[in-house]
Formats: sequence, structure tokens, C-alpha cells
Amino acid sequence: MIKALRFSVAPLVAASLAAFIPQASAQDASGPGISVELGVAGKVTPRYFGASKLVLSPAPLIRLKRLELPNGFTIGGGSDEGFSLSPSIDVIGKRSVSDSPELTGLNTIKTAVELGVAAKYQMGNFRVMGAVRQGFGGHKGIRAELGADIIIKPDDQLTFYGGPRLNFGSSKFTNTYFGVTAAEASALYPATTTSGGLYSAGLGAGMRFQVDTNWAIEAEAGWSRLTGDAAKSPITAQGSKNQYSASFGIVRRFDIGS
Repeated sequence: MIKALRFSVAPLVAASLAAFIPQASAQDASGPGISVELGVAGKVTPRYFGASKLVLSPAPLIRLKRLELPNGFTIGGGSDEGFSLSPSIDVIGKRSVSDSPELTGLNTIKTAVELGVAAKYQMGNFRVMGAVRQGFGGHKGIRAELGADIIIKPDDQLTFYGGPRLNFGSSKFTNTYFGVTAAEASALYPATTTSGGLYSAGLGAGMRFQVDTNWAIEAEAGWSRLTGDAAKSPITAQGSKNQYSASFGIVRRFDIGS
């Protein structure tokens, strides 16, 4: 069962950033300047961590493709080979009894916005990537991701990729979404404290179709299995250890500077 979230900052972030970016050159820029990809995707994820029901919500797509300073310091640019950095943003929807009656007795968790940085290193048909983000609002912990991909390019426009994914969270993060305080405790949800670390592992795959030099279409799908304290949580026991996700989005490249 898929329902739309009633609130998300994702489309506002993408729209606001795009409004301040001038029209781009179709070619890779050279010299001082910045190149970014901005877009938005529709993303299907579990309604909350450990849930079996899914929810559809918008998500921003923001990537730094190239940054060159006047002194010559450069990040990215040219091909996707080598090391690159980009902003990492995620939004975790509100968890409440009104949306999920099975959570009766548990406190509402407000919408959380996570801000951080992502890094990638690519060599030929293989890449490794990771991201770390600080939570604001609904949780104040730290969440991190690590993954690797095999890349297949049938032609210049189409790219397929896939590989393992690992997800980590600090104790503040895991206790927010998998823990149960003494005040919340009941026969269905006994008091539970969780530790930080690896909370899920799985696989991810996706594709990118480069429509032209500026526009691209992307799609992804993933599966992960909750592990450790997250898997043992009484909240997960009412849902599922298996967590599924899928997304479909569009991005546009903007080049500022020459």
C-alpha cells in the first residue's frame, strides 16, 4: 500500500536552488567555475524504519560535478573517472500513530532533514562510494552509507550499475527509530535501547539515460535487511526486517563560469 507523504522539504530545496542557477552551457566548462546537477525524484520507501508498508515522497537530487577555484584547485570535471565530492541530502518523513496505528503508544517522530557530504571513486567499470550526514529535526544522530558498483555502458547514453550497500547509524539515530523509552514501554513494545553501528545491509541497482548534454533520467531499486539491534527491535517485529525502495527522477546539469 503506497500513500503520499503530506509534507516534505525535498521539492522546495530543489526548486529554490534551481531558481538561482543561470542557464548552462552544453559543454564541460573549463577555468574557474562550478558545474552541478539539480533534479527531483519520486521515491518509494518503507513508511518508517522497520515498516512493511511503503510510502511515496519527493526527494531532491543535488550533485557537485565540478568545482574549479581561481587558484587552479579542482574537484571533478571531465569524465566520471577518479575522485569526486558532492552534497548529500536526505529527508526522513514523520512517524506517527495517525499514519501507522500499529505504533500506538509510541511517540511521534518529526520529519528529519539530513545534511552531509558524499564521496565517490571510479576506475573503469568499478566504483566505490560513501556518504555521511548529520540529522536535524526528527533525529540528531549521524547516518552513513557505503557501497560499490559494477558499471555497464551499452552505449554513450545508457548506463546500468549495481552492487552491495551498507547502512550505518549512531546510537542517537538507532535509538530514535528502533528504540523504545521507558515512558513508551508496553506489552507490545518493551523498553529497548539500541547501540550504533551497522543497521542494514543489502543490494542496490539502477540506470541512467542521458537524454542530451544537459538532461538525464534516472531510476533505482534497492533491498536491504535490517541487522543487529535494528532487526531485534520490537518496532521491526511489527513490520519487516526486509526493506525495499525504488525511485525515478530527472536531473539537469548547470555550468557556471567558463
